[in-house]
Amino acid sequence: MKTLSIILAVLLVIVALLGVGLQMFLTKGLTSALNQGVFPAVKSMYGLEMSITNASVNILKGKAVLQGFQVSNLKGYWEPNLLTFEECVLEIDMMSLIKRDPIIIKRAEASGAVLTVERNKERQFNVKELADALKPMESAERPGAPKEKPAPAQKKAELIPVHIRRVAVDANVVYVDSKRNHKYPLNLRLTASDLFTVPAAGHPDSLVVLRGSMADDKNSFVTDLNAIVKPLTDPASPTFNATGSILDIDAEFLKELLSSNDMSSGPFTIKPSITCNQGQLKGSRIDLVLSDLKIYGAQIGETTLPLQLEGTLQKPRVNLTAALRALFSEQSTSIIKAIGLKELGIDSSAKPGDVLMQGLTNNVKEIKGSQELQNLIRQVMPGTQTTNNTATNQPQIKESLSNVLFEQLEKNVNEVDKTSSDNLKGLFNNLLKK
Repeated sequence: MKTLSIILAVLLVIVALLGVGLQMFLTKGLTSALNQGVFPAVKSMYGLEMSITNASVNILKGKAVLQGFQVSNLKGYWEPNLLTFEECVLEIDMMSLIKRDPIIIKRAEASGAVLTVERNKERQFNVKELADALKPMESAERPGAPKEKPAPAQKKAELIPVHIRRVAVDANVVYVDSKRNHKYPLNLRLTASDLFTVPAAGHPDSLVVLRGSMADDKNSFVTDLNAIVKPLTDPASPTFNATGSILDIDAEFLKELLSSNDMSSGPFTIKPSITCNQGQLKGSRIDLVLSDLKIYGAQIGETTLPLQLEGTLQKPRVNLTAALRALFSEQSTSIIKAIGLKELGIDSSAKPGDVLMQGLTNNVKEIKGSQELQNLIRQVMPGTQTTNNTATNQPQIKESLSNVLFEQLEKNVNEVDKTSSDNLKGLFNNLLKK
């Protein structure tokens, strides 16, 4: 009995030492294991350089902490890092790891995150290249090679249900356009609640919210997007509905597109309405609300350009041609008017009276050279009377007419000098007043 007690005591000490050793490894040795073992393997497979300052796990509390995580940018891009974050915390219900019905992650939070989305001089995006690099390689058949019999279908691995109660990410998303030497920092906060991987009766759909604005201008790029997400049985092919708006975006983002179609705009707004069913986009659109839009110099004002989304979430297609065709069709009258006025040398933004006067003075030299004649035309021009009673303007019209007559006499009759002109002008004024 005494021997058994000694053995049990020794076993307990060994278990305790193993527990302490495991905890010390998870607290201290995990960082080295990741930097020296896991990350080099990732680099060899995908070309991604990764590092971490500290990684620790507390088994008793069910808490994992990652600090100083860094992913270097891809080759061919200017910015040094693609993703960094100061700290990421994961809290797990330890009992749920045993039951697995479901595994409950109480919270997943990241702070001080910086994601750099960069477009290089070849107009390629680093995040797009990364997404393509992480896709599984498809085997290619050699030409003329005998076709192998398809392997028997394997039973799909059963997914372990996971329930993430809360997600919160504070991030600074920096958009960098190396070609234009522009940089736009955005402060964004992503929150989500009740994310599931396996649907079950009574589980609500998840709510994902993204809010933020420009880091140096809180009134620009104001983001308010909301998504209702079905259980993520396949993260690559999700099912969700997303709506919201991104307000007051710098028109520089659309400069190439607009200028290539003889268009210009002030700040614009994005209003998405996206329906994604297992990764398929159907009935989805993104409305571009363009302020101060001009087409061929025609002042159109605020206009909505609806962009239909097609294809898949991985490879979306935007039917830009149809949207532009519809826009030009709707604004054809204004565009034709603007082109015609431009050919006549007339400012299309001027008032109607000024537009008419510009057309006359630009094309009739007698009117261009006579201020008195221009004054008379303005007097009789429709819409220029101060009241509905035209009789009220008769004295002004008669005076302008008299001035025009004497102006023409002075220009075309050599016998009319300054003295006689004044006398004749008085005579004609008296006659016109009657």
